[in-house]
Amino acid sequence: MTPGFDVDEGAVRFSNYFHVLRELVHLGSGWLALEPRLEVKYALGDHLHDDARSVSKVKRRLYELRTPSEYPGAPAEALTALLDRAAAAPDAATYLAVAYGELKPALIAAIALHLDGLDPLVDEPSLRLLTQLRHRQERHLTELPVPAVAPLEGDLGALPIRLREVRELTILPPLDDPARDAYVTVTPEGDPYLTEALYVNGDENHVPSDPEEQRHFFHGLMDAELCAAELMARNSHEHPEMPWDFHVDMARQCWDEIRHAEIHDRLMTSELDCRWGDYPVGFAYFRSIYALDLLGRLALFNGTSEQQAMWRHSHRRKVLIDLGQDRIARVFDYLLADEVPHVHNGRRWGTHLLGGDEAAYRAKVRELRAVPETQEA
Repeated sequence: MTPGFDVDEGAVRFSNYFHVLRELVHLGSGWLALEPRLEVKYALGDHLHDDARSVSKVKRRLYELRTPSEYPGAPAEALTALLDRAAAAPDAATYLAVAYGELKPALIAAIALHLDGLDPLVDEPSLRLLTQLRHRQERHLTELPVPAVAPLEGDLGALPIRLREVRELTILPPLDDPARDAYVTVTPEGDPYLTEALYVNGDENHVPSDPEEQRHFFHGLMDAELCAAELMARNSHEHPEMPWDFHVDMARQCWDEIRHAEIHDRLMTSELDCRWGDYPVGFAYFRSIYALDLLGRLALFNGTSEQQAMWRHSHRRKVLIDLGQDRIARVFDYLLADEVPHVHNGRRWGTHLLGGDEAAYRAKVRELRAVPETQEA
């Protein structure tokens, strides 16, 4: 057994990690929609999910170390200055330079010192958490390499915490439109091939079977998944007052939607002989959702019933299997698996916003979707 850190020292270190990770989740959620590069957008969505879960684990460890886990004081001046620089970034590239060139390297260095100094038996819970956290942060720097700047002078983890003080989070201005790579054509009407009749055909949702139709259809689905990820990220960023579990749920849904976009990206390349950017996209639907308040966004975007979601995907899957397109059909199986918790997100947090009244939330869903109660049943 080694002397290691005492409980209070360990709590101070975890408090500093909390502030870095919370800020990374908050600012990353704000900038994701404004980052035009597709590959960077993919990485940001993945890393947001990692960091949000890490905050939850750090909060749990703070609770175990007898420290207020909901908000453990404010960071010291040196860390505050670095966080302020990230919050004041004028564009996504500048934010990434600070987040991945300064904040994450300083966090990794502090964790390394913490791991070297703790007693691996007495403080084994911290050992396990910090080992996972270090590996995640190192992977992030590998996946999204940014020129490193000299890390924060000294040991970030050892900086004092200003008790009973609060650091307010900076909220970016409202979005106009999400950013896309220069090779993607954005027009007011989007892809003119994708008419309403293509999606709705009588009592059944239309499933494209013609090869050219499928190319446009899946290209449009990929764009819809990107927009969904951007909306979920902005839900989190613009509402820091919500409970932390809300931000974890939004980060998970953002990551799900980003993965769905990646799936469609690969599917178009491997199965449909087309690429992202082959057809124009538009942001009319994104704007219509983004213009709503948080309750409206949850009710309209996450308000599809599980039964409707299951029916829609199972119908598409059957049609595609009958066409011999098993690989494409498999995509819908995985999309279905993710859609159920997304519906739960809407109900859980929409109900929260309405003081716990689930009936009021369901009424809000019907109002926005113009669905009579009898039809919903």
